Amino acid sequence: MSLNLLRWPLPRYRRDPSRVHHGETGYRNLYPFKQPRLIDLLRWNWERRRLKVEHRLQDIRRVEPDVAALAANRGRPSYTWIGHASGLIQLAGMNLLLDPVWSQRASPMQWAGPKRLSPPAIALDDLPHIDAVMVTHNHYDHLDFLTLQRLVRQSGGSPLFVVPLGVGRTLACAGAPADRIVELDWWQRHRHGEVEMTLTPAQHWSKRWAWGDRNRALWGGFAAKGGGAQLWYPGDTGYHPELFARIAEHLGKVDVALLPIGAYRPRWFLQAQHIDPAEAVEIYRILRPRRALAVHWGTFVLTDEPLHQPPLDLADALSRHGIAPADFSVPAIGETLWLDAGAGGERGDGSN
Repeated sequence: MSLNLLRWPLPRYRRDPSRVHHGETGYRNLYPFKQPRLIDLLRWNWERRRLKVEHRLQDIRRVEPDVAALAANRGRPSYTWIGHASGLIQLAGMNLLLDPVWSQRASPMQWAGPKRLSPPAIALDDLPHIDAVMVTHNHYDHLDFLTLQRLVRQSGGSPLFVVPLGVGRTLACAGAPADRIVELDWWQRHRHGEVEMTLTPAQHWSKRWAWGDRNRALWGGFAAKGGGAQLWYPGDTGYHPELFARIAEHLGKVDVALLPIGAYRPRWFLQAQHIDPAEAVEIYRILRPRRALAVHWGTFVLTDEPLHQPPLDLADALSRHGIAPADFSVPAIGETLWLDAGAGGERGDGSN
């Protein structure tokens, strides 16, 4: 555990009264829901004690990524799934990381909390030089302080960090220079080189401390556009059809949607804040991307479903709607999707 944990300041909440999601004391959702309380958490933990869950790790596919091909790539858009929400995006000659988590636990300390059961597909030091990092929100399975510290110190200089409002203070504590931190509100955009990054709304919440910081930092998803292709990840989110219809209208054509399918049981506790595979399919049907990839599963045991279960539930949902598995596919950890600019994409094993 980094000693900086003890010195982290609370996020600085900056309210803009003209923005509907800026509340009196913190950010709020466009479609409000009752956020989890301590009593809900205690009930969930009590119920979990009776569960006997088998995690079939052998059912979670892995492939060895072609690190050399990724390092040499300068023009072809690609996405490589690192595990959970972490992914390497290559657009317009730039290397982008999404929600990078390389630590062994999604926790404020490395001796307790959800343990990684599937290692990252690529060692952090084996990545190509990272130009920009997008962090969707400050929960520990998406914002990993130790990983960010290492990225700040990467050879060749710190990447640019593009984050929601209020998350920048954590980046500063990790050592990121002030001129390498960009904070965005929903629908704000930042252009870095030939890549444009847009923060999109999500139905979620933020909290990193036991007290005092709930919803003082914003949350969201990210669209990254460049080199003739656009990828979008909704972040942690509950399902609301109006929200995703609005996002679809704003973004226009999406080449690849990275849709979360894990961390969804029990529904009484998680439905408002995490979609399940059936709702991921509903988002796919609203957005109509050229391709969708299933992410945010198979790495940390965060909730009650078996670690291998999400793709099985996804297959059932796709079958009910007559959607081909090739259109909404489940990549292997380490698999690279190589894209032709403006034209869908084809799955690969990491080779160009």
